[in-house]
Amino acid sequence: MKILRFDFTARVFHWSHAMIFIWLLTTGIQLFLTSKSLLGNPLIRIIHIYASLPFVLLPVIIYISGSASLRNDVKELISWSRGDVRWFIDFLRMKGTFAAGKFNGGQKANFMASLIVVIGLLLSGSVVWMKSMFSVNFVEASFLIHDFFAVISILLVSGHIISSLYYSESLYGIVYGYVNAEWAEKHYPEWSEQKNQK
Repeated sequence: MKILRFDFTARVFHWSHAMIFIWLLTTGIQLFLTSKSLLGNPLIRIIHIYASLPFVLLPVIIYISGSASLRNDVKELISWSRGDVRWFIDFLRMKGTFAAGKFNGGQKANFMASLIVVIGLLLSGSVVWMKSMFSVNFVEASFLIHDFFAVISILLVSGHIISSLYYSESLYGIVYGYVNAEWAEKHYPEWSEQKNQK
């Protein structure tokens, strides 16, 4: 039996952000591999800069206009409980882990780290974009900060992809919305029980 884990709005939220991120990563790597004084191909630079707008604005628009389920997911992802701390302790001890709700401690940590990285990329990228308003030293420092956050984002996304391939039911859920009820009961017992009571 299948149960709904992510509604259409949540899936659009996830995949639209993921696709724009890949676009930004691709153009960003191209710019990184060229001299900072040249700033790379002007067309690539413009595409990179303007792709950052939907990267930031689209999730906000989807969050505001989307379903209550998506807003509840985000609220849960930014709230922590003792169960999430216990999840990390069990994970580090290589014991069986059980999520305290719809998301486990690792998923919550990934979401918060991703949020910090996006803010870091946005702020440092804005300085580089409007470099004429700032000192040369500040712009150079912003380049380094932007590159640092880009590397962190690559590591986060790589871990996210590897984890989703290992836990293929999670990947199935974010693609199609539904997951196997037995899998949910095993990995997310509290959330599964709540779903069964509805």
